[in-house]
Amino acid sequence: MNRMTPRVGALLVGMLGSSVSTAQSQVSRRPSFAVVDSAHPTDEALRAYIRSLNFLSDHISGDQRMLDAAHANLVLRAEPVVDNYLITEGQLHVAGRITARLVNRGADPIDRFALAPKGTTYLWIQYAGESPRGVLISTDSTGAILRRVPVRVNPLRLAHPRFVKQALARLGTDSTGTMVLVLCAPCPPYGWCRADSVGTAAWY
Repeated sequence: MNRMTPRVGALLVGMLGSSVSTAQSQVSRRPSFAVVDSAHPTDEALRAYIRSLNFLSDHISGDQRMLDAAHANLVLRAEPVVDNYLITEGQLHVAGRITARLVNRGADPIDRFALAPKGTTYLWIQYAGESPRGVLISTDSTGAILRRVPVRVNPLRLAHPRFVKQALARLGTDSTGTMVLVLCAPCPPYGWCRADSVGTAAWY
């Protein structure tokens, strides 16, 4: 990842590492719905699915940084779903999954990632035909769903290990300095995917 420039923050949801905890050995249950769009599923069903997930917040699995040098008061924390490294492309063709979340540590909104003050944004990934698609699910400090924002997801040519045994989330930048989400999810043929941020995609 050392080719990335340091100007703007991005989310790296990784699947690197050589060990796996017992908590990570089980794939989270499939959601009761297949896709997320602007109206479906209901907020109640989506919140129930979110409550069923576990996220890793230790200092190795997660990552925390300020947005950039010009916004030292805006601090993000990236945390992966414990089993995101076990999610397969085939599963995402049948039904999408939340693979990570971004937590806003401050009292100011971060619109680039649909983050409300003290809120959390969940990253949902699914396939539409042969292309992976993303949705940012924005919640407030109480967990209420505020909005759903579609984002484009594209394969990214970065070094990726053949065998992965641990979910990770990292914050960094892309090669152009544009703030994006970069996640390690089933995104053939490279493994890593880059998802543009808020306002860059239409519903499908």
